Amino acid sequence: MVADPIRFYSKTVAYRELSNFAPFGFEEDGVYWPTVEHYFQAQTFSGSENDAYREKIRAAKTPKEAKALGRTRSIPIRPDWEEAKDSIMLAALRKKFATGAVRALLLATGDRPLVEASPFDNYWGCGRSGKGKNRLGQLLMQVRAELGAFGR
Repeated sequence: MVADPIRFYSKTVAYRELSNFAPFGFEEDGVYWPTVEHYFQAQTFSGSENDAYREKIRAAKTPKEAKALGRTRSIPIRPDWEEAKDSIMLAALRKKFATGAVRALLLATGDRPLVEASPFDNYWGCGRSGKGKNRLGQLLMQVRAELGAFGR
């Protein structure tokens, strides 16, 4: 029997810590990122010519602002973005959930399916129809499995 899924979204109370907007930052190469959203959106742009813009995204006051900055197409995105985005997200999630209370929360979800319940996103979430790819939920379950394996 499959356990009931845990549905999370940045605007809900239950399990909002799983959201990329949740204020659980991490360090990458000596740089502190306030949320997964900040990090992920900044990685949309590559090359030293975009260093200042990536820093602008990192310094955004909110994850919503970081997302808006990352969605601009007035600056060309990295050419391999579609191929790289899942591995970039996975790396950020591994950093976010490596330690602390948020790690314990993820592990406490047990084997329940995790579903990012965004009605607006059919790739990272389940979308309005509930039939989206739910890649964020899938990657979180992968990180949970990895953390569980290390804890044995």
